[in-house]
Amino acid sequence: MSESVVTSTIPGTASVVSALRRDWPVYILVLWVLAALLIPEIWPDSYFETNYDAALEGPSLRHPMGTDPLGRDLFVRVWMGARISLAIAALSRLLALVLGTLLGGWAGYRGGWLDLAVMRVVDVMLAFPSLLLAVALVALWGPSLVSLFVAIGIASWAEIARLMRAQVLSVKTTEYVQAAGALGCEPIPLFFRHILPNCLTPVLVWTTTGMAGAILAEAGLSFLGLGVEPPLPS
Repeated sequence: MSESVVTSTIPGTASVVSALRRDWPVYILVLWVLAALLIPEIWPDSYFETNYDAALEGPSLRHPMGTDPLGRDLFVRVWMGARISLAIAALSRLLALVLGTLLGGWAGYRGGWLDLAVMRVVDVMLAFPSLLLAVALVALWGPSLVSLFVAIGIASWAEIARLMRAQVLSVKTTEYVQAAGALGCEPIPLFFRHILPNCLTPVLVWTTTGMAGAILAEAGLSFLGLGVEPPLPS
C-alpha cells in the first residue's frame, strides 16, 4: 500500500513578489500621481512666492533643485507643474471620451445622414494636426486652464469617435441586441443599456493611451505662450 503526500501552497510572499514584478509600472504611476498631489501641499516653500535673496541658488537640502531667477523653489514648481499637466490631460481626455463616444456611437447606431455627416467631420479633423486646432481655439478664447483642456479635448475627440463607431457597427448586429429591439426596447435605452457598455473597453484603453499626447499638447501650447499663465508652472 503506497502513501501519497499531498502538499498545498498557501499564497504568501511568493504571490506578493510576483504581483509586484508584474504590476510595478502601475505602482510607479500611482506614486508619481500622489507626489504631484501632495508635495505642493506639504513642501515648506510655496511654488509662487518670490525671494530675491535666494535667487539662482544651487541644489541644497532646502532647495533640492535650486531656485529660479525670482528665488522660487524649483522642486515644488516641478511637482506643481506635474499636477497641472496631469489635470489638463485627464480633463481633456475625459471631454474627448464623452464627445467621441456619444457622437461616434450614436452615428454608428442610427446610420443614414447622421453617420455620413459625423464621419465627414471626423475625416476633416483627422486630416489636420490636432495641435493646430488646439492652438487656434486657445488663441481665440485666451489662455486659461479651462480653455486649455477644452481645446485639447475638442481637438482629439475625432479618433475616439471613429473607434467607437466601428465598435457599435459590430455590436449592433449581435443577436442579443436584435432580440432587445424585437421585444420593443426603444432606441435610446437600447443604445445606452445594451450597446454602449459592450463597446467601451477598447475606447477606454485608447483614451488612457492618449494621456501622453495630451500632456505633450499642453507642453507645446505652453511653449508657444498659450499655456497656463504665471505664476502657475507647467
